[in-house]
Amino acid sequence: MDIQACYRLLEIPETASDEDLAKSYKRLALKFHPDRNPHRVEWATRAMASLNDAYTSLKGHRFSNGRPEGPDTVTPEERPQSGRPSRRADGPDPREELKDDLLVRQFVRHREAAKDALYRYFQYSLHNLVRRENPINRGIFKEVTGVLRRNYHAIRKLSGLTADHELLDHFAVFSEMVFNFYRASECLNIPDSYANLVDVEAFRLYKKGDDALHLAHRELFYDRHNRGFLKRDISGAMILKAIYHFRDALEHYSQSTWAVETTIKLEYALSLKRYIELFFTEDAA
Repeated sequence: MDIQACYRLLEIPETASDEDLAKSYKRLALKFHPDRNPHRVEWATRAMASLNDAYTSLKGHRFSNGRPEGPDTVTPEERPQSGRPSRRADGPDPREELKDDLLVRQFVRHREAAKDALYRYFQYSLHNLVRRENPINRGIFKEVTGVLRRNYHAIRKLSGLTADHELLDHFAVFSEMVFNFYRASECLNIPDSYANLVDVEAFRLYKKGDDALHLAHRELFYDRHNRGFLKRDISGAMILKAIYHFRDALEHYSQSTWAVETTIKLEYALSLKRYIELFFTEDAA
């Protein structure tokens, strides 16, 4: 959806804060929800789907395209120099190897900072939207997403400094997972009485997928750190279960008000699956 159209639909200016964005979404969601419009359910369902699309599009746009907050996290001494790799007839240029070694060190630092933020997300149960409304927890959630955003942008910068396919794969998979986690964490669809049977069934499948997804990423980013090792079979099985339910919901109830959130959660589950496959082949991440 066009970004300017998103702002118009949510009735806020581009300068609105994230808090104002969420407030406007909730206000309009209560107005357009199909259960609040029993005499024009089809219209309300389309309006709610557009509202959900606008909200999630803006949140994703602000995260990935906005200027990162805070100072540059790469120090001048550690910053690799870009430019065309020099060629050597007798083998790899040691300067390129040194540059890639610096990139790996930087990536590990940004990756660990992001994982620490994900740990705090589960430590304070910020997946619970009601709990997140607590003023203290709102501040913690803002700090968590700020850390994720800064390190996401830092890793994206590193991608422009190497031609090494293995490094680029790691940078892309991890940053994609962080981005999709953020989008999934911002899904705020508001359940109502659900007189609409399509929404009832769509939510039932969405909830099954979301519960399985929660177990999977909690295991990855919280439980395994407290325990000291990863139960990969559990996390892998839960991710596959989540993917199955999300796809099932989209196949049978693509016109429900839950379609946008279901799509976002499916994209996150798929990126989480790629993250495990790449980073945990030797249980090394």
